[in-house]
Amino acid sequence: MSDKLNILILTLKTGEEVVSNVKDHMETVDGVERKVCYNMIYPFVLTKSGPLQEGNQVGMLLTPWKIFSCDTSFLIGFDQVINMCTPLPSVTEQYKQACDQFIKAMAEMQK
Repeated sequence: MSDKLNILILTLKTGEEVVSNVKDHMETVDGVERKVCYNMIYPFVLTKSGPLQEGNQVGMLLTPWKIFSCDTSFLIGFDQVINMCTPLPSVTEQYKQACDQFIKAMAEMQK
């Protein structure tokens, strides 16, 4: 996971909370370079795991957004995203770990 990261939590129109590295997807439209949608790179669904713990902490579970796909990036229309926000540092770290595990698992499957 190199390159400049822009890790955000997206609330989708479907109600899903997704943590992902988000980039603007650019295309040339009528000779002009424009943002046409978002590119979610390594998106994971973020769900609460277990009850609220001491200090208002809660466990979380990260699951690949498209569990039956080997793709690692997905284009999503602006109209499908309700909002985006910056995750807590602990969420960012767990996301990075989940990405590393996903990449290793995909490499193993290709052997």
